[in-house]
Amino acid sequence: MKITSPEKYVERPPDMKPFLVPDFVKKMNEFISRAKQLKSSIPNVLGDYSHLGIVGIGGSQVQPLVFKPHATVPTSHLEVPDPYVLNEFLKNDIKNTRVIYCSRSGMTNEVLSFIPYLMDYDSLVVTNGGSLLEVANQFGWSMVSVTHDISGRFAVQNELGIVPMIAMGLDPEDFLSNLKKSYGTFFKKGSIAEEIAIKIWNLEQSGISKVKILPSGYFTQGLGILTTQLLNESVPKKSTDTLDTSLHIMPRSAHSDVQRWYGGVNDSFLISFLCSDYSNDLSEEDFPKNLKKLVPGIKGRAGQHLNITSRAVADTFPGPVFQIELEKNTISETAQCVGFLHAVTVRLCQLKGSNPFDQPAVQQYKDKASLIYKKLK
Repeated sequence: MKITSPEKYVERPPDMKPFLVPDFVKKMNEFISRAKQLKSSIPNVLGDYSHLGIVGIGGSQVQPLVFKPHATVPTSHLEVPDPYVLNEFLKNDIKNTRVIYCSRSGMTNEVLSFIPYLMDYDSLVVTNGGSLLEVANQFGWSMVSVTHDISGRFAVQNELGIVPMIAMGLDPEDFLSNLKKSYGTFFKKGSIAEEIAIKIWNLEQSGISKVKILPSGYFTQGLGILTTQLLNESVPKKSTDTLDTSLHIMPRSAHSDVQRWYGGVNDSFLISFLCSDYSNDLSEEDFPKNLKKLVPGIKGRAGQHLNITSRAVADTFPGPVFQIELEKNTISETAQCVGFLHAVTVRLCQLKGSNPFDQPAVQQYKDKASLIYKKLK
C-alpha cells in the first residue's frame, strides 16, 4: 500500500496526548480466536448456496462492502428496501440463496423492514438482541451473538464483520491477522497515520475542511464508503466543527466535480483510492488487433483506465490531495488499509477532542424513524 500526502500542513498541534489505543485493538487475539470458532461452525449453518444477501445499514453493511472485491460468492447488499433492488434480489433461486441480517442492536428499522419480503429464504441473524432476536426466535432462524460491543463503522473484527466474511467465502483469520499487524504499525506515535491525522487537523484549522472521497471504481468503493462513514460519524461532535466529508465514486462524477471545484472557493481537499493490480482484469490481448491504432490507451489493462481518470482528477484539482494506492488488491492489503483508516480516524478525533465511538446524531435519527414507523396504520 502506497500513501502520499501534501508536503505542507505538518505543524503539530499543541499539547499532543499519547496515541489512544482502543480496546478492540488490544483484544485482537480474542477476535482471531472467535473467527476460528465461527469459521468451523458457520458453513454448517449456511449449507450449500450460490448467492448471498446481506441485510444491514451503516457500519453493519460497510464491512461486507469492503470485502466484496474479494468475495467468492455472488453477494447482494441490501441496505434499504428499494423496490428495484428487492425485485432484482427476489429473482434469485430461493433454495440457493442465504440471507444474513446484521444489526448490533436488533432494532435498526432499515434491517427490520426487509423481513416481510424475505421470509422464504434461509436466514442467519447477527445481533445483540431487540426485535431482530425476537423474530429469529419466532421463526427458528440461526443466530450469532455480538460478543464485543464496537461502534458499527469500527466493527470489522467482531461478528458483524466475521460472519459476512465467512459467508462470502473468505478466511476471517487471514484478514484479522493482517489487521492486527496493521494496528501495530499505525496506532503509535510517529506513524504515517498520525502524520495524516495532523495534516487533516491543520487543513481544517486553515478553513480547508470539505473532504472529497474519490474511490477509483468498484474495487475501492467499499474503502471509500468506509472512510466517509469513519470521518462523518466519528469526528463532528461539536457545533463549531467544520469537517464535511462526501463520497464521489470514480469515474462517474469526476469530470463535473473537478470543474466545480476548480472554479470555486478552495475549501476542499481530496482523499483518493486507487488499485494498481485489479483481479480479473482485461488487457490488450482481449481486444481485436485492428483497434490498436484507433483506441487511445489500448495497451493498458481495463483497471488502468480507472486509475488514469483518478490521477488526472488529482492532478487537475487545485487543493491538497491524499492518495492511497493498493498495489496487489489482496485481502491482506485491504486489512492494512482498514487498520490505517481506523488509526487516522481515532488520532484525528483525539486532536479535535471528540469521542470517536459515539454517534449522537445517528441515534437521534434512528429514534425519529421509530416514531414515524409507530404512526403507520
